[in-house]
Amino acid sequence: MEPQVKNADSKPKPDSAAFSGVKSIHNAIRLLRAVVTRNEFGAGLNELAKEVGLHVATARRMLKALVQEGLLMYNAETRLYHLGLELNVLGSAARQFRIRDQARPILEQLAQDTEDMVYLGLRSGNDVLVIDKVEGAFPIRALTQEIGMRLPLGIGSGSLAILAFSPDPEVKRILRANQRRFPKYNKRSARWVKDQIPLVRERGYAVSEGNIIAGAAAVGAPILNASGKAVAAISVSAIAQRMDQARQERIARLLMDEIASVDWDYIDET
Repeated sequence: MEPQVKNADSKPKPDSAAFSGVKSIHNAIRLLRAVVTRNEFGAGLNELAKEVGLHVATARRMLKALVQEGLLMYNAETRLYHLGLELNVLGSAARQFRIRDQARPILEQLAQDTEDMVYLGLRSGNDVLVIDKVEGAFPIRALTQEIGMRLPLGIGSGSLAILAFSPDPEVKRILRANQRRFPKYNKRSARWVKDQIPLVRERGYAVSEGNIIAGAAAVGAPILNASGKAVAAISVSAIAQRMDQARQERIARLLMDEIASVDWDYIDET
């Protein structure tokens, strides 16, 4: 029997399943990169599918997987995708995580001084994104927010502080964009939010009472970049009985003093 001679010019056929898997990985990365370029205001399914050249159904499945892995976050209200916090675990150099690291000692100090819940919120498009929190020692806590939670700018003390210290044209645009979302929070309206802005600017901090959870109150102050624009905020939240006006003012001074003790000029953009 003649031995079979393998043609030296022949090449093994690629494993179709493996090839498909690699292609899916590439497409998922392309989707992730497309969200990166739109992270501030968020990216919609259709525009992402079109940019990457995928069928909408295929893009949806891949985006869902990225959300499940924490690489992306999906806002069910706006139907937009944003970068996920899991990117920090993977070594992302995103500036929002530098802000979180730099603000952490402030949150811990405020939690110790006030014994209440302290939150760090970052502006993300028309929302504020909660990126850190520290619990105080007071036995009754106002758990109004969780890490990863989004709120429309204007709702909540930190969110309102960010909005108030934004340029007027941006304030107008954000109020218009979020006006249908406000009533979900203690039946607030765009007019109500707009009316708070002069007062917040005058005193340098914002107060929220019952806007997220009934019976809770909070005080928030903005973190400003070198241009004087608010890019983040720190807030202290407690049950309303602990937040009379005198205590609100004391906490506001603590907040503003702690924020002023740090150089935030590096955060020109987020």
